[in-house]
Amino acid sequence: MDLESVAIIPDGNRRYSKKHELSLHAAYLAGFKKAQQAAEWARDEGLDKMSFWALSLENYQKRSKTELRLLFELMSRQVQEAISSQKTRDGPRIRFAGRLDLLPSRLSSQMSALEERTRDNKDELVVAVAYSGREELVNAAKKLAEDVARGRVNAAEVNEDTFSKYLYLNYSPDLVIRTGGVTRLSGFLPFQTAYSELYFSKRLWPEFSRADFRKAVEHYYAVERRFGK
Repeated sequence: MDLESVAIIPDGNRRYSKKHELSLHAAYLAGFKKAQQAAEWARDEGLDKMSFWALSLENYQKRSKTELRLLFELMSRQVQEAISSQKTRDGPRIRFAGRLDLLPSRLSSQMSALEERTRDNKDELVVAVAYSGREELVNAAKKLAEDVARGRVNAAEVNEDTFSKYLYLNYSPDLVIRTGGVTRLSGFLPFQTAYSELYFSKRLWPEFSRADFRKAVEHYYAVERRFGK
């Protein structure tokens, strides 16, 4: 089966900072630039759907205010550059998913503007921010229950396809890549990744190269996908 979509958990920015004796600002900036490169690699491979886990809800809740402020400032700068760039017109449709209500209002407004600017583009890039897989499932269940109560949905006819429409990401990535040497998904897209192929790289995210990305793609094609058969 052809590889059409990939999801990435870009782990290892803070360890990269310590390893190379860099400031968190420099490490996170390198991580953001790597994400831009990875999006280009995916398009070169012919992938039409891509998703990134930029910040988990747990990170949002547990990281220091100083670190979060740094992250949000860098995100704001990157989003604003994307809004102003001519390349954005030829790039993918960009969507942001997660507890966006927790983000600074300026950043949230910029994200909305970028979504609007790219809404007619062909491919899709989903960026998960303040995201938790459990929260996504609970949120989807609440919305579905509300629609059932209002008579918009017949409870007897609810199936996986119905439920998936209430998720932040309503398709299943073919391949999930996690960097940083951690071999778990940590709650990323728990519903969607049931049959996704998983590729774990020991590379810290800013060190992840195009050759590493290609190895992940080759891993996907080397695996026989049975989907329970």
